[in-house]
Amino acid sequence: MCAAFVANFLGKELKDDEVYQERVAKGLVKTRGATQLEIKPGAKLSVVIFLVTILAVVAYATMISDKVGLIKNPVVGRDAAIMLFMLTGATFITFLTKIDSAQILNSGTFKSGMSACICVLGVAWLGDTFVANHIKEIKAFAGDLLNVYPWMLAVVLFFASMLLYSQAATAKALMPSALLLGVSPLTIVASFAAVSALFVLPTYPTLIAAVEMDDTGSTRIGKYVFNHPFLIPGVVAISLSVAFAFVIGGMIL
Repeated sequence: MCAAFVANFLGKELKDDEVYQERVAKGLVKTRGATQLEIKPGAKLSVVIFLVTILAVVAYATMISDKVGLIKNPVVGRDAAIMLFMLTGATFITFLTKIDSAQILNSGTFKSGMSACICVLGVAWLGDTFVANHIKEIKAFAGDLLNVYPWMLAVVLFFASMLLYSQAATAKALMPSALLLGVSPLTIVASFAAVSALFVLPTYPTLIAAVEMDDTGSTRIGKYVFNHPFLIPGVVAISLSVAFAFVIGGMIL
């Protein structure tokens, strides 16, 4: 809530945004007025198929999980299964609702999604390649810093997750070292929120997708790379989460 409050004071109103006004002048953005909602034939059926597909994904992921283990050594992994189920659901929607498949390519959602995919395969893949080739150095540096300054666990987790692009990978790489170095349980628990700094580098897939899907052009990566609209709200959210965790944890633990 605090981060959302801070975000209200960032950026410009659309009427004052030069990029948005330029896009409007070029006809790239169309203002939408009040319209009468028309539910097309097959709309309800498509929603039902979509929900059934989501349930199928959840059920399959549960059955192949280590905790449940109903399916041993699954041929199709979780990530591939998600794509397989969703594409199958899309196929059923196309056939059963008899929509014009040629119109899919012209929809705004499809164009924004494909644009985001290209960005993910480009920028995010490049960033991941760089990190993957220097993962040992990153872990070694973080471990050495933590060994000298155990109280900087939250800072170490913040910058490590910024490079590792994963909360789980960051926690797995550094939390055992923190425990071995004798970092207090309160510090470990309170600092855990710092593993969510995936937004700092503008190469995270979700961040890139958000930029590409905003047809107003007001959500954009800044000239200096780090001055993007996700940085300040994200840092505020993590900083306050860690601070509140230390306060509340000190009263409970």
